[in-house]
Amino acid sequence: MNKDIWNVGIIGLGGIGDYHMNHLSRIVNTRVAAICDVNTKAVQEVGDRLNLSAEKRYSDYKAIIADTDVDFIISGVSNKFHYDILKYAIVCGKPIFSEKPFTRTMEEADELLSLYEKNPIPCMIGFSYRYRPCFQYVKKLVEQGTLGRIRHIAAHYLQEENAPMFNKEYTWRFNKEMAGSGILADIGSHMVDAARFFVGEFTQVAGMMSTFIDHRTDSRTNQLVEVDVDDFTGFQCVLEGGVMGTFYTHKNAIGTKNQFQVTLFGDLGTVRISVEQPNEVHLTVREGEKLELTEKVIHLDEKTMKPMLQDFVDYLEQANSPLLPTIIDGYRNQRVLQAIIDSAKDGVTRTI
Repeated sequence: MNKDIWNVGIIGLGGIGDYHMNHLSRIVNTRVAAICDVNTKAVQEVGDRLNLSAEKRYSDYKAIIADTDVDFIISGVSNKFHYDILKYAIVCGKPIFSEKPFTRTMEEADELLSLYEKNPIPCMIGFSYRYRPCFQYVKKLVEQGTLGRIRHIAAHYLQEENAPMFNKEYTWRFNKEMAGSGILADIGSHMVDAARFFVGEFTQVAGMMSTFIDHRTDSRTNQLVEVDVDDFTGFQCVLEGGVMGTFYTHKNAIGTKNQFQVTLFGDLGTVRISVEQPNEVHLTVREGEKLELTEKVIHLDEKTMKPMLQDFVDYLEQANSPLLPTIIDGYRNQRVLQAIIDSAKDGVTRTI
């Protein structure tokens, strides 16, 4: 269905909400038509900035989803509410973009999948790195066979913000009830999606998890609160085709900013990418009769790449996209996360 203007409802007006509204402003046939947050001050400030009428400023997510003037929803809320918002969107038949991870638990994920199969809706899960130029270029390299048969994928995702010297305060991300898991759900889920994007489905996984800092200070009470989620997650896996995988992630890596790096090892070559250099691909191959080593850095033009939210709008307009992470991708990602958690708990490799 093509529309002159897509009216968008935004749920969650924190940093991720601003991020999505900024990107929406670059899509000519969209406009923010309604907003929602439990923080009434944020609703007032953003509503005033966007010049929205009072009836389009919501505090109840069900009301904005049910608003017939809203064509689709963008949801950027804490993990605890992903299930509720996605469930109501499915019930109402409302297209939705929802941030990752899909849910907190497999029980939530299973119920959403069952509901979706009975009443499918256009849904995109926010695995945004698929839309980095380097990711899209490497996807083509793999599909074209440039690297030969893929044997191994390795990835790490490191930041420094949770290291002790920064005295990071207790937030919902350190609470299992709110987040489901810690670093695994937060940024580790991106590594799982990268592996599925480049290689395919997971078949086995063995995980280890640790909590480096087991108490943090709640600024509201000035009391120490127990951290009951992971600060570190590492896992090895087997993906379809017998591809081996090695992954680790934490936010205790001094000197890193947003260091998400992926390396693919194939029979004909190796490719390395980093989201901190999203327009670069480092390719190493051996060529010719003497198998001479060739190393090159490929520089990409990000202007030729379709932005994530543009892809979702095109999807709503019936344009197929091989990049778009659907509700099925969210569900399968959650299955892997749960297998990692279960394996780390009892030390047993899980078959998926």
